[in-house]
Amino acid sequence: MKNYSVFISSSDAYSDIWPLFFDLFQMNWHDFNGVIYLNTEEKEYSHPGLNIVCTRVGKLGSFGKTFRAGLDKVPTDHVLLIMIDYIFMDKVRPYKLEEYYNYFVSENLDTLCLVHQNYPNQIPSVHPELNNVIPPAPYVMFSYQVAFWKKIILREMALPHENPWMSEWYGSKRAEKMKIRLACLKQDLERPIQYDLKGCLHQGKWLDNAVDFIRAKELKVNFDKRGCYVDGYNSLIFRVKLKLTIWSTGLRGSYWDLWKR
Repeated sequence: MKNYSVFISSSDAYSDIWPLFFDLFQMNWHDFNGVIYLNTEEKEYSHPGLNIVCTRVGKLGSFGKTFRAGLDKVPTDHVLLIMIDYIFMDKVRPYKLEEYYNYFVSENLDTLCLVHQNYPNQIPSVHPELNNVIPPAPYVMFSYQVAFWKKIILREMALPHENPWMSEWYGSKRAEKMKIRLACLKQDLERPIQYDLKGCLHQGKWLDNAVDFIRAKELKVNFDKRGCYVDGYNSLIFRVKLKLTIWSTGLRGSYWDLWKR
């Protein structure tokens, strides 16, 4: 029997995405009958046919604080983590979720990533569709992809001052030092929840892949409100800003946290 909560990481700034997200959630997971914890700051939201509990943690001023406060509102020890911009793109396979969750529990894992990722040091597990990941696996031990988590471990992955990208950067280093028990899907397997691993947004703007999908589904979304993202990953300005963000985040406490561990 399922003994985890679905935790949707979001904030009020993404409230315009909620109707689209939950329309697709209900369309692709039509027999879901559990509680969904939507991480919000001050706003409430409901959707016909879904039992959504809004965390309403208040305006805390940072992703890390909001994320942690939301997790603290979830009553179960285990969560299925889904970021708000991972919109469902095909039917969910609940029987596979249950199968993988049972393995997660029986093997006392800290997390089970429900996609394949290129972790180093992967070894076969006793489950034919899953690999265990053995530290060291620097820089890739943590991500916000859809996954089962022990709530207490997931909370450690995001420090209060970190944004999502820095919590992945430093969270991977923390996870390696903590020697978390991590497993993931083997390569070329159908995922139990189908979504684009890039998400549908970057820096608050729509990505082309999401625009194409939403238009093909004939869903009503005003793309002009957020605008579309123009790739800037390879620009010198982006690389300089990234280095400065890594450095400044470290000085605000992430370096000290790693040293203590």
